[in-house]
Amino acid sequence: MAFINIPGQLESKAYLSRLIEEDRVPHALLFSGPEGNGKLAYALLFSIGLLCEVKEGIEFCEECNQCTKSTKFIHPDLHFTFPVCSKDGKKREDTTSTDFLQSWRKFLEHNPYGGMTQWVKFLGYENKNFNINVTECNQIIKSLSLRRYEGRYKIQIIWGAEHLAKEGNRLLKLIEEPTPNTLIILVTDRQDLLLNTILSRCQVFRAPPFMDEEVETFLEEKISSSQKVQEIVRLANGDLRMANELAGNQEEGWNDTLLQIFRFCFLGKVSEMIAQAEMLASLPKKDMESFCLYTLHFLKEYMRVVHLQSTESVRLSDAEKATTLKMTKVINIAMANQVAQLMESNIKNLHRNANKKILWTNTMFEIEGIFKAEKIAV
Repeated sequence: MAFINIPGQLESKAYLSRLIEEDRVPHALLFSGPEGNGKLAYALLFSIGLLCEVKEGIEFCEECNQCTKSTKFIHPDLHFTFPVCSKDGKKREDTTSTDFLQSWRKFLEHNPYGGMTQWVKFLGYENKNFNINVTECNQIIKSLSLRRYEGRYKIQIIWGAEHLAKEGNRLLKLIEEPTPNTLIILVTDRQDLLLNTILSRCQVFRAPPFMDEEVETFLEEKISSSQKVQEIVRLANGDLRMANELAGNQEEGWNDTLLQIFRFCFLGKVSEMIAQAEMLASLPKKDMESFCLYTLHFLKEYMRVVHLQSTESVRLSDAEKATTLKMTKVINIAMANQVAQLMESNIKNLHRNANKKILWTNTMFEIEGIFKAEKIAV
């Protein structure tokens, strides 16, 4: 399974293993950090390692009765809570994670590094509000008050714990004084949004970002092209979620495409601009989003080049550095910043299922307008 292979990070793995081996497992553990840093994968590894009958630490045998169930996320002592929305006409206040459990298991199998955006897209409910409600909290309290079925621990994983909001107060007593051999694991991208009363009751494990070499190792098992691997490593910047998504895209490189678009828009070549818009609109949505992410990354590094007057320390390939040198004479930081804002807006509009052809045609003329306005101002 994908989540078993967390590349590198030996120190973090050793720390979590020692907690199990030395029987120092806290009753409440918070896995924290930004999207793509592996905290959910670590929470899963830790939980399955605790339940394994054969091995100690976060290593597990994958063969014993406990592993057979927990690695399929169907172990009766391994419970999951995550943000959900209303479904199939059911009242929102009555909808809980149980209603989405089958989808959740599939999501974990394919994207254990995913965040809230990927979860919402996976379900196809982009226009709904997600949270963890009162009914869910009461269900957690009830299920953890029951005796263990067959494992050494009862484990409750609460993913997206920041979505508890004030309802988290209902879990305070449970988090502070759980029943024996009960572990509550919270996973969050936004530790700052957790109630202080919850935070103070948890031992915090902050999953470190991945090094470029670790992302490269992760990608080499998925992609044969070393050029594409290096491009994704630069784009991902330690984010394994993004690396995993970009690995599924077919486009080998966006540098030439972006340079052409900028050239046509700067010169106001309308027919070529429309042709580029049609080309982008014909791509799958994930490839369009990949182009936006690439452009954002490129422009961020480009603005550093302009500011520093050097390409030495930027995360760009030699070809991309050559592109920046061609651009510096005609595209300033203000222009680049406005185009970056446009791409951020495009990503949001793609998630809202905007008309692709209209979106990209408008994008071409927006970029042309940005360049023209700056030239007039000069």
